[in-house]
Amino acid sequence: MVSDSNRLIAGRYQLLRELGRGGMGVVWEGGDTLLNRQVAIKEVLLPDGLSPGDQERQLLRTAREARMAAKLNHPSVVAVYDVVEEGGRPWIVMELLRHPSVEEVVLTTGALPVRQAADVGRQVLSALNAAHQAGILHRDVKPSNILLADDGRAVLTDFGIATAEGDASLTKTGMVTGSPSFLAPERVRAAEAGPASDLWSLGATLYACMVGRSPFERGDPMATLNALLSEEPDYRRIPPIMHPVLRGLLRKEPEDRVAAEEADRLLAAIAASRPAHADRDVPERKRSGGRGRALLAAGAAAVLVVVAGGAIAYFRLASPAEGTPKAITQPAAATSPLTPPTTPAPSATPTPTPSATRIVPAARVWKSRDGWSIMRPTGWKGALAEAYTEWTRRDGNAHLGVEAIYSNSDPNQALRDSEEALKSTAQDVVNRGRRTAVHQGVKAVEWEFSWTAGAGADPRWATPGTRYHEVRRALTIGDTAYIVSWTVTEAQWLRNRGLMRQVISSFTVGA
Repeated sequence: MVSDSNRLIAGRYQLLRELGRGGMGVVWEGGDTLLNRQVAIKEVLLPDGLSPGDQERQLLRTAREARMAAKLNHPSVVAVYDVVEEGGRPWIVMELLRHPSVEEVVLTTGALPVRQAADVGRQVLSALNAAHQAGILHRDVKPSNILLADDGRAVLTDFGIATAEGDASLTKTGMVTGSPSFLAPERVRAAEAGPASDLWSLGATLYACMVGRSPFERGDPMATLNALLSEEPDYRRIPPIMHPVLRGLLRKEPEDRVAAEEADRLLAAIAASRPAHADRDVPERKRSGGRGRALLAAGAAAVLVVVAGGAIAYFRLASPAEGTPKAITQPAAATSPLTPPTTPAPSATPTPTPSATRIVPAARVWKSRDGWSIMRPTGWKGALAEAYTEWTRRDGNAHLGVEAIYSNSDPNQALRDSEEALKSTAQDVVNRGRRTAVHQGVKAVEWEFSWTAGAGADPRWATPGTRYHEVRRALTIGDTAYIVSWTVTEAQWLRNRGLMRQVISSFTVGA
């Protein structure tokens, strides 16, 4: 399709360059020669082998979707400018948006602060209300279909499987469309689905803003569908201030879910508050969800996102080389070094430019805005999510993590859950002992073990095939359980034990 560059569509829209293609067509960056503005143009391509009748119905459906989206004049809905026919098929002319999606933001820079997530939720909710009032269901609300602009604007995209209420001609009987992780239960059951199904998907999307995945994602489509029908979300890694709105939106029966007005009220209260886990001013954030879901933030890459009537295409404009470290500032100012800086005695042999030598301490105090502190090793790269803070040694062979688990008063259970999550991804886990300990006057449980990182390692900082030695200490303060973990390659374990004990023992809550 590159040869079609500079082709003029309908005597007005110029194709400039291909940005991406999917099952339903090609997305182009284009220009409106009449109004002299940039646009996104979707060239609709039909699958091979369709009968003439099926082709006609598919083309009618595409034009119908574009007309439906064009009805929505809302700041949080991508604008459809025109639908034209050229070469026997429709071309959809839309707003060109150069913003990353929520999915892209969470994957590369970490969980959204709760106030930002609430604000995004309110904007998407407003867009859904406008669609519902026009008789349109979106049917595929998810993080990849919400774009985030630098000025805070959130835009709901991809009405590609949207339907007008009561229009049964757009889907086949028994066909379930949409992303399994974000489907409402009634849609999986093939029951009647109304506006409440979009609210469920919004709830699952807000959950994903906090932990980087849907509450029902299980890695397999059938397991995922079974989970959303029969299981309840795990809220332990979700900041408590978000619990009421998520519990209200994620009720299994649509009649039990909170109405849009109540959801907006709850989100407005969150956006206006100063929750303990909001708006952390740190150099780098990560997706939350504990060590099993931690993702090393990739180097900042410019992403061109184009929305075109049912298609969203990502086009990377620039990306650093794989493995290039991201330049950051340390997470917080250092205080109380273990070893004070010293200046050596002058040399017996004079030198032209005498200089002092500064001895760098092995660890420095890092204070969390959530009320806890720890001696983090000097020079390690830090990252922060809503419920998980971590540091990784720059050679990648050692790691320190602090996980907060809300609404949990049992450190034994917290550690068992942590162990179960590890064993789902690691290989050859060998138990080296579980013991009780007293941590600054509080009863704690400690687990020591070895494990091997598997292919496609999770946690992402681990190197596949590498053998690690680890200690996890769990303790409970108030209604929050904390797990402090220290991991080093097996070969380096013995010579790092002293620093490990010093770091873990330094963990303090409320000091």
